Amino acid sequence: MKLACMGDSLTNGHGLPSNICWTTQLSKSLNIEVVNYGISGDTSGGMVGRFNHMLLVEKPSHVFIMGGTNDLSFGLPDNIILSNIKTMTRQARHLGIPFIIGIPSTYYPNGDAKLYEINVKEFGARLKGYQYRLKEFVEIDQCPFIDFSEGLSKEDFLEDGIHPNESGQKIMAAKAFEILQRFLKP
Repeated sequence: MKLACMGDSLTNGHGLPSNICWTTQLSKSLNIEVVNYGISGDTSGGMVGRFNHMLLVEKPSHVFIMGGTNDLSFGLPDNIILSNIKTMTRQARHLGIPFIIGIPSTYYPNGDAKLYEINVKEFGARLKGYQYRLKEFVEIDQCPFIDFSEGLSKEDFLEDGIHPNESGQKIMAAKAFEILQRFLKP
């Protein structure tokens, strides 16, 4: 059994050693191979561009998909992000590969900095809206999902307020384990 994880810095474990990343912890607790295709700063469009290559190279039995937060910081509308997520789910479905969606974690802004095209307050509001729309998507599409938008507090993030720290990675790994142990059953 092999789980391939497509995503951005939230999947990648940005700012931390790879052995602390939630996907590495998940691999150990599930005793399966987990390959991490998270790239910090990637957008859902970039993920679409890499997705088919990942499927061909890795030949995973299952796929995890989580992205969209960088798209939000560039001001892209939710419908474009959701379209990209749907594109990846349809590719996996076409190939008969079960997939699961990740709902991105919450954001705890520090100060009033600007994130590319929008300020942090606007980003926080956009993120809440995107999380809501993504939850609607998984319900309508009847996709299994892992909700990382709940259960993490400000103390579970690095100083940037965006990326989970070591305790946040442990919480993410535990949430993923709880859902994936049922999802991955043959």
